[in-house]
Amino acid sequence: MTISCWKPTVEGDDGDVKGKIDGLLWYKDLGNHLYGEFSMAVIQANSSLEDRSQLESGPLSSDYLGPQGTFFGVYDGHGGTAAAQFVNDNLFSNFK
Repeated sequence: MTISCWKPTVEGDDGDVKGKIDGLLWYKDLGNHLYGEFSMAVIQANSSLEDRSQLESGPLSSDYLGPQGTFFGVYDGHGGTAAAQFVNDNLFSNFK
C-alpha cells in the first residue's frame, strides 16, 4: 500500500477522495497500516504546495515474505516540486 499526500485527486474504491480538503488544509482522519491506524494532515502556506509526504505499509523488501513494517517520509520542496516529487517517487523503491 502506498499513500502519497498532497491535495489528492485520486478517488478511493468507494468513489470518495482519499482525505478531505478544507481551504489550504488536506487531512485524512484514520487509515490502516500494518500495526494499527494513522491520521495525517498537510497544511500549505501558499497557493502551490511544493512538499510531498509518503506512507508505505507492508513488505519492506522486494520479497513479499521479507520484513514487514511502515515507512513514512516527508519531503520539503524548497522553491519547487521537482526534487520532492523525485524523492517521493524513488526513495522507498531504492530501499527495497
